Order: sequence, then structure tokens, then C-alpha cells
Amino acid sequence: MQHKALLHAVVVMTILAGMSSLTAAEPSSLPELNWTPGSDWLNVRDFGAKGDGQTDDTASLQAAFDRLDDGVVVYLPPGTYVVTQELRIQKTRIKGREKRLMGTGIYGHGRSTVLRWDGPEDGSLLRELGMIHNRVMGIVFEGNNRAANGYVHDNNHLFETHIYNEYLEFRNFRAYGVLSESNQKDGLSTAEIAYVRSIFRNCGKGISFTSFNDYDYTFDGCLFAANAQIAVECLHGNFYIRNCRFEGNGTDVVANPEHGSSIRRSVSVGSGVFLNYTNSVSPITVEGCFVADWQGDAAMVYGGAPLTLFDTTFKHASPTAIPLATGAGQPILLANNQLLGPATLSSAVLTKAVTVDLPPASTTLDETTSFMPKTVVLPGKHFDAKQDFGAKGDGQTDDTAAIQQAIAAAQAFGEEAIAYLPTGTYRITQPLELKGGGYRLGGTGLCSVILYAGKSDENAINVRPSGKLTVENLAVKRVGVTVKDRAVAWQGTGADIRQYPSAHGSRVDYHSVYVLGKYCHAPFTLGLRLEDLAAHDTVLLENIEGNVHAINAGKATILAPVSYEGTVWIKGKATGGRFGILTRLATLSRYAIYLEDNQSLVASDFYIEQALPGTVTLRGNAAEVPGRVTLTHPKLDITNADPETVSDSVTIDDFRGAVNFVATQLYPPKFPARVSVVGTGTTLGIFGSFFYVKSFALSPPDLPCQVLATSGNSEFNTAVMELPKVQHDPAAARDALLDLRRLGELDWELNYPALSQR
Repeated sequence: MQHKALLHAVVVMTILAGMSSLTAAEPSSLPELNWTPGSDWLNVRDFGAKGDGQTDDTASLQAAFDRLDDGVVVYLPPGTYVVTQELRIQKTRIKGREKRLMGTGIYGHGRSTVLRWDGPEDGSLLRELGMIHNRVMGIVFEGNNRAANGYVHDNNHLFETHIYNEYLEFRNFRAYGVLSESNQKDGLSTAEIAYVRSIFRNCGKGISFTSFNDYDYTFDGCLFAANAQIAVECLHGNFYIRNCRFEGNGTDVVANPEHGSSIRRSVSVGSGVFLNYTNSVSPITVEGCFVADWQGDAAMVYGGAPLTLFDTTFKHASPTAIPLATGAGQPILLANNQLLGPATLSSAVLTKAVTVDLPPASTTLDETTSFMPKTVVLPGKHFDAKQDFGAKGDGQTDDTAAIQQAIAAAQAFGEEAIAYLPTGTYRITQPLELKGGGYRLGGTGLCSVILYAGKSDENAINVRPSGKLTVENLAVKRVGVTVKDRAVAWQGTGADIRQYPSAHGSRVDYHSVYVLGKYCHAPFTLGLRLEDLAAHDTVLLENIEGNVHAINAGKATILAPVSYEGTVWIKGKATGGRFGILTRLATLSRYAIYLEDNQSLVASDFYIEQALPGTVTLRGNAAEVPGRVTLTHPKLDITNADPETVSDSVTIDDFRGAVNFVATQLYPPKFPARVSVVGTGTTLGIFGSFFYVKSFALSPPDLPCQVLATSGNSEFNTAVMELPKVQHDPAAARDALLDLRRLGELDWELNYPALSQR
């Protein structure tokens, strides 16, 4: 269902920076990104690009993009770069079998770096044919109302994953701002891609991802405005939208997702339809949103798998306006939704809706709310390990002393100075020591590698913070670690990175950091270890990959907005803090979550696939303080070679406390699945979920379980749910929904502090 866009003046946006208060002083735009270029960055001006808005810079830009190789950063200084033919990004220097660009970067200055199409009508500005672990930042893609497409992911060549886009704008494209093309072979798609604080404006469709395996699209802090047809179109993949603003679009979100999705803490003003959703097996959550002045027949047109709708306000001048158009038999979990104007939520009598009593939320949105920062803090003065201190980065020379000197210089200078590691492999023989705060350690990404060749019981990097510290754009590896058939051969107790508690308070941001854990069965080995952290310690895990171990760190505040792969291992007696996950993926893991000692965890969108049985394992005992685990799994998939064998999807062993699954898609469709519980201290709840399985059972079979707004059949699959002691008490879901609400409040506290103070 589509509606003609309501084209109107863009609402004056309030400004959120975390460094300034909310205002309504200027129209929405990207902030400036005032980079200090790295010594190894390729400047497009050196290839002849003028950026004067007059010269045709196509050939010069293409020459720079042709120089992209693993770990290379292309830099576009401020300017308007005229483009008349499609630019292409493709790996040309093939080493071994890898034909995708890895660990690359393309950086501009935000609103002052513009790629403007001046070519033939209905062309594409940029086509990219295979990148992984790359970062694109600070560029305006200007279609000039002539180009059809802005950024095209060409999915018929190579599977793409782990792509991070930030501070981008796509405007004035006739067809698509961003298009992930429909692939001819399943699997050759673009997955695990994030758009953070980006703008999609005045396009036919803002972004469209069209194929199976276009999974785990995260949108955080984005603006979608005046897109005539659709702002976000998901034809087969899945998505997580949070902290986004929609205004004047034909339809904000059109979704036929293969797996679970969510829209959280977002605003829609004056669009035709907020959400048009159809899928019979994929549950969705709409949480904490504000939807006003929709122009279509309903704000939400919904049909399919269970819907969880809570803390959401629908505002309209007409009392007959319909917030939700859906069938009478639609399973829905409702809580604390407000109607400002409309007389009823739905024109249908919702026979399968369950209403949970929740107190009012303390964080609210309205028509003026926006999420775009006015300013951005970037790395300051560079202390270059190669240029300034003689590091070689050749994988052979001992670079320990040179890097430690760069760290010391950055620490002494402060002011967000960075100890910078150009692309290379830096062999070290002793742990690097990061102390204090006010500075950074980082490189270009995946290809700035710290290779530890020291003692097996030592850590490659010791982090002993005081105040604010950032570790970014680097990978940590270890000499002697081998992987065969996903098993890791390694003896030792050291971590890749180990963070210690601070004396008086700290915040450590890990951004685009890579440690051990991907595609291997080493849940308790190496990785990022957060140990004995105190209540005044805060950790932010943004766009990181690998094992995350929180050992006796239960007093601290830990938030993972975007993270991928490996095991989340939580244990210890310390409690009272907060551990939250917003987006995470675990593939082929031995354990995606391994939680001990009744520890607590809240995860809003944790996608698990091709995992071994028991991939979610929770352990505890009666002697420890009770915990609570609330999990949303867009996909919870285990792999089992025998379709007749029942295997645990979830194993719970003497965990004392509540374990809740909200809007979870249980997904081993070929295999029988089970939740296995040992002991009597666990309270189990399954809310707003869908069982896309051959069959489902509890162990023991007479285990009491609360089930609300959950279904288990579709035209493709019938799940037999043998739950003899199932109960349906709406109050049972209260704490789980409050956990998700508090997770959102934590997100605002750390990433949108001006909003959290409203």
C-alpha cells in the first residue's frame, strides 16, 4: 500500500550533539567533519580532483577509487565534486582468493563534501562491487533531480558484510538514494550494514534492500524526509530502526522481512503511512515511537506474525483517524500506548490482543524531536607510530617501543589526540599500556593490526582508564593462534584487550575494534575482557567484532549499540550495573550468550544463526542474587544434522530469576527445538514471538511457562508446541517490557544525552 508523498517544507529540526542543548535554530543538515588526515590517506586532490563545482572530476575520483586496496582510506576534502559518469568501486589488486575490498575507508567532511551528478538522466552516481569491514563517512550524494540512484550495492558479485556508514546524505535521486540490488544467487547480498546519523531526502525511495540475506540493517539517528514513495523498503531481509525521524514520506517503512525487525524511539510526522508490514513468520516490535498527522488510511497497516506495540503515541487531529489497520485475529502485545485525537487504536475488534499494564514512560518524543548532532568530536593531533616514532608495521620488526611512545605522546597532549597506526601489521612483544584519558589509540580499521608475540598469559593491550578514552579502527591478533574446523588451538589466559577498573570513573569507547571470536568455537578465549569494573565505569562497544567477556563487571554500565560475532560471556558476583545490547549478530558460534552466576542482560535485537545447540546458555545457583534476562532474537537458529533429533535452542541450568523472550523468531525450521531448564528457580516467559520450527517442546515437559501473543504456524510450517502448563497472565510481561524501555533510556543517556534530560 503506497500513498503520494505529502511534500512540504522540512520541519525545523532540533539539534542534538551531546555537547549542546536541544534547540530549533537551524534546518536539518549533516555536521562538519573536520578531519586531521592520516599520513597514509589518499587525497582525491592529489589525483587532480578540483571540487570547485565546475570541473568534471569524474576521472580524478575514479583514479583515486581505483587505488583502493585493503586498508586504504580515500579522503575527500571539502568541495563540490562534479560527476558525469557512474563511479565504480571494485578490488583490482587481487591477492589470493579474496576479491572484496577489506578494511577500507572513504571519508569526507560532512555537509561540505558533495558528490553532485551532472551526467545523463537516470544514471547511478556510485556502484560498489564488494566490500567488507569498511567505513564510509561524511559525504553528500547529490542526485540533482537527474540521477536515478545514489549508492548501488551490486549484489551479484560478492557477499558483503560489516559495513558502517555514518554522516552520509542521499538527496534528490529519482529512484533510490541507496539500493542493494536484487541478487540472482541467494547469499550474494549485503548484510550487517549500519546507517548512523545519515539523511535520506527527496528520493523516490530512500533506501531499498531487496534480497534474501540482506539481513541486519541498522538505522540509528537518521532522518528520512520527503521521499515520494518509500523511505525504507525491506523486501526480504530484516532491519532495526531506532532514534530516527521520518517526515513527509509517501510511506515511512514498507516491510516484508524474512526475520524479526524493530522500530524503536522514532518519530513520524506528516507521512502517508508509518509502517506497511506483511510477513507471516517474522515478528516485529514498535517501541517508544511518536506518530503524528499521517495522511493515509491508517498509521500502521499490519498483517502477519505477532506485533509488540508499546510506549507509542499516535496523534491526529481527526478522532476517526486509524492508528492500526489489521485483522481481528492478529496476535498483538500492547502496553502503554497513547491516543491523542483518535478515538480507538483499531477499527477491528482485536480478539488476540493482550494488554500489559505499564507505568508511563519518562522519556518521550514529540513533533520537534530530532537526532542529528550539530558538531562531532573527531581525533585531534596525530602522533604517528611510523612517521614520528619509527614503527615499521611490517609484521616482523618489534614495534612495541615505538607504539608505546606514540601512546605516551597522545596522552600527554590530550585534547582527543590519537596515537595513530597507519595500515600495517605491528608486531609487539610486550603488552601495550593505555592509561589515563583524553586521547585515542587507533588506525584505519581491520588492516591496522596489532600482532602480539609475547607471553600467552599476558594481554596484548591493557586498558587502565581515567576519564574518557577511545580505542578505534584496529584489529588485535596473536602469534600462534590457529583455527581448524572452527576449533582454536591456543593455550593461555591472556586477552586481546583487557580493561581494568578505574579509580574515580571512566568511559571507554571501543569503535570498529576487531578481536578473536568470528566463525570459530572459542567462547572463553582471547577477545575483549572487561574485568572487575566498578559502578563508575562505562563502556561503549560500537561496531566491534569478536568475543566480549564481562568478568565480575556486573556493577558497571556496558552498552553495545552495534556489535558482531563471537560470544558474550558474563559471569561474577558483582551486580547492580547495566549490560545492554542493541544490535548484535552471532554466526556459527559455540555460544552466542554464555551467562553465569544469575547475571542479568537485556538485548533488543540479537540475531543468531547457524549456531550449535545450546547457543544461549544461562547458568546460576540459589546462593547468588537473582538476575533477569530479557532477549529479543530476530532469528534464533541452531544447526543440527539430524532433523529427527530434538536439540536445545536454549539451555538454562539453575538460573535463579526471570528469563524472557520478546518478539523472538525461533528458527531451526528443519529441526525440532527445545528450551531446556534444570532447577526450579527460573521463571520463563515467551511474548510476541513466533515458532518457525518443525516442533517445539519444553524440558521438562510440565515446566510452567508464560506465553502471550505468540503463534507457531504459517502456510509454510506447522509448529507443535507441547506446553501442558502454559499460562497467559499479562502481568508476566511487565518486567520484560520495562527492561526494553530501560535499555532505550540507557541508549539515550550515553548516545543522545540531551534527549535523556528532557
